[in-house]
Amino acid sequence: MSIETDSSKARTRCARGLHCPKMARLLPWLFSAALLSGCAHRYDILLTNGTRVTNVTKPVINRSAGVFTYKDVAGNEHKVNAGRVVDIGPHSEKNDLPEPVR
Repeated sequence: MSIETDSSKARTRCARGLHCPKMARLLPWLFSAALLSGCAHRYDILLTNGTRVTNVTKPVINRSAGVFTYKDVAGNEHKVNAGRVVDIGPHSEKNDLPEPVR
């Protein structure tokens, strides 16, 4: 076997995605980025008394019962009366609360 034959085999394996050192180094980073970006969605519920509740799942309204259902950070399911909810939005690390609704 000559060097030319071995190098051509290596190029074809890289083209097929097998044993390519660049791909082997890049793949774990891509997998980590995809995994971490999916876990970053948290939501805040702002209540009429000014309390902000942080939860993991997006609150779903049950119109017949008039309540929002969501799971908190610990995984427990909670319900809050829809009349008490002022705003639902993505979680923010800011601590600036708007004025309470009167």
